[in-house]
Amino acid sequence: MTPPLDQFRSWAKDHGVTAKLVPKESKGMGTGLFVDLAQDADHKDEHDQGELLFVPHSLILSRSRIQQLDCPHLQTAFKTIGQDNLTERLVLILFLLYERLALEHRECILKHNSSKKSSPDTPPFTPSPFAPYVAMLPDVCTPVTLDPGLTKGYLAGTLLLDSVCAKRAKLESEYELLSGNMGVFEPWPVRPSLDDFVWADATYWSRVLSFGTQWEQTPDGQSPESMPVDDMHMVPYLDFANHAGKANIRWEVDEDGLRVWAKESLLDSIHEDDQDPPKDQGQEVYLSYGNKSNTELLFLYGFTLHDNPTKVLTLAVPMDEDDPYYMPKAHTLMRLNIPPRISLHLDNDESEDLVELCHGLWITKDSLCLLWIYSLNEEDGLGALIEEPDLKVCTSDDSANADKDADIEEADLVDEDTVGRLVLTIQDTKVTSREIVETMIPKLDIYPILVLRSLVLVAHRIEFYIARIMETGDKVQKIEDIEIVRAINYDPSTSKEEGSIATPSKTIDIPVASRLRRNIGDCLLPTLLDPDREHPVTSRQLDVEMLISSLVSVMRSYRTEEMNLLVHIGNVVGEAQTRCLEENEHVKAYLSSMQAQD
Repeated sequence: MTPPLDQFRSWAKDHGVTAKLVPKESKGMGTGLFVDLAQDADHKDEHDQGELLFVPHSLILSRSRIQQLDCPHLQTAFKTIGQDNLTERLVLILFLLYERLALEHRECILKHNSSKKSSPDTPPFTPSPFAPYVAMLPDVCTPVTLDPGLTKGYLAGTLLLDSVCAKRAKLESEYELLSGNMGVFEPWPVRPSLDDFVWADATYWSRVLSFGTQWEQTPDGQSPESMPVDDMHMVPYLDFANHAGKANIRWEVDEDGLRVWAKESLLDSIHEDDQDPPKDQGQEVYLSYGNKSNTELLFLYGFTLHDNPTKVLTLAVPMDEDDPYYMPKAHTLMRLNIPPRISLHLDNDESEDLVELCHGLWITKDSLCLLWIYSLNEEDGLGALIEEPDLKVCTSDDSANADKDADIEEADLVDEDTVGRLVLTIQDTKVTSREIVETMIPKLDIYPILVLRSLVLVAHRIEFYIARIMETGDKVQKIEDIEIVRAINYDPSTSKEEGSIATPSKTIDIPVASRLRRNIGDCLLPTLLDPDREHPVTSRQLDVEMLISSLVSVMRSYRTEEMNLLVHIGNVVGEAQTRCLEENEHVKAYLSSMQAQD
């Protein structure tokens, strides 16, 4: 076990953690949790009831817990942002940033604090009691954290690239707002870079658990009843557990903290191991991150599962801007909170939110409502009207009694409070809720036609994304190892966003090597950059190199996987269209009447 792991286990034990699990390196999966062979995981007594792990509330990180920490720089940041804007995610991200900077730049901070430029009234920038935990957090390598150029090369044309680019743009905008316009980091002697901010966000999403607790001690003297229940938490020790489709442990939260027990599958494995020769390490325990597709797993965590049973694709489906009912449809969808995308599932997964679109393909209820509204036209009984506002504002148009059939201009819809609300109608029934759509559409005589139109819409989007991947095939960057190495920033001169110590007159650059070292020490090893020579490379740099190389391999495979999934869903939808055209008499009659009219 490495020294940081030893320090972390000692810190956890000193703060009330009891564990029959030990964090160790898991082959190809970073750090994992394993049953401690020195202890009997199946042992039960009146005190622990067979627990594998107990983490007290005092060590569970949440928004409320962090706001109680005696960290003046964090408290100043919270006040600058404002209590109403402090989401659970933002509080945890700011905490991770603070801790990482305080740990990695402590030597430069000490020099700064001892210099004449440091005011005696300036509070110290020192790690919190959670420093041993944060020091253990690994570098997270996902398509979002990777260099954008590499990501765009290996994921060219994929649906995942759209999500990655949108996420990256959102993070850059958020970072610019906090560091620039709001000046949240101005009082900090060390200011985080964009890379630090992206790391904190990725760490949050890769380690957070969702459960509700309330703390007895609350900030600002508020009573527990008036405080919102925290849902998102980071649990030291447990969050080292890796993901598996079927978890072999379960966890619960009580008034004392979080407890973990073994499931029967883990106990059976332990009993089988007892009959075999001794092994170097015990059974690894796994959490389930949920029924996530490989797209979600790669986006959030940077890995995929070879035989992942959850196969889902989410397609953006923009509305046809030439649709004469574009505006009423758009306003109705916004009010119903239905986004312009559809989620297609190859398995219903016994979910109540999924309905069958056709044989072998399921879709969310929101997605089905979207397709139905897109498919309706005026001949089907679609209409629109403007509801008068509660406080009507008289205009010249009102006195002139404008023609009810006049075209609806987009400018008329800017302010619903004064102009009125644009409402979609289906056969004179106002569409004011999803329930109206879900109950009305299946009862319409043209329902089989709407089913066919929905299938056609899906088929067109599938064809679009297949063509996009094929067209970008020759644009996929063939990145050599040297470019991967440079992405790790071995050379301080190539780093664009290095940490720095803030001073009134200038900034003091911190070498990247110091930023990455974490006191592990240098070693002379040949690298991909120049395999014939030895270079001073830190252990962490080698770990990052392996992470990036592994992620590149996963992204290459994912691009092929997404293409195959698109083709498969396209075939399913195509077969459904054929059945609808050949077997549904109502569809045949409708198409015949349309041909006769033409």
